[in-house]
Amino acid sequence: MSRDRPRFSDRRGPPQVGGRVLAMGALLLVAAALLWARSAWWSRVAALPPVVVEVQGRVPAPGLVTVPGPARAHDAIRAAGGDPTGMVDATIEPGTRVVVGEGGWRAETMDQVLVIGLPVDVNTASAVALEAIPGVGAARARAIVDERARGGPYRDVEDLDRVPGIGPATVEALRPFVVASSAP
Repeated sequence: MSRDRPRFSDRRGPPQVGGRVLAMGALLLVAAALLWARSAWWSRVAALPPVVVEVQGRVPAPGLVTVPGPARAHDAIRAAGGDPTGMVDATIEPGTRVVVGEGGWRAETMDQVLVIGLPVDVNTASAVALEAIPGVGAARARAIVDERARGGPYRDVEDLDRVPGIGPATVEALRPFVVASSAP
């Protein structure tokens, strides 16, 4: 062999890495980090369940609509065939009624949330909504509403035992169908 050519055994120190190789490695690391961040974000967004809301008022197709969670008022209005242009947008909760009027909308609590599988909030429900609960007739629904008006909002589901005629067994029977949100 000729002495002009370097041999690997004659090398001293680490091999030289060019600037292009370093730039390519940095680019690959950045691309990998962006793909990981996007997949983490997308898995959170994709995991949100759809939300059922009711849209009423000035829309072509009023009624129950399903929108991707987290639900926005504009999405619900569009799903009912309306045009939300110029209206304020906001996040809405499952079981909300969006009433569209001239140039705006307002949110209300749906009366029949059990129909779509949501529990009834005893702190905001009307007597009609409470009657949809199995085992609650007109008299018991009226007693729940009257006690709420007299004694203030219910702290939790167990607090329903302050209603005349409702004891621990009835509270346990109602538990799967009701919630007690913080004071409205």
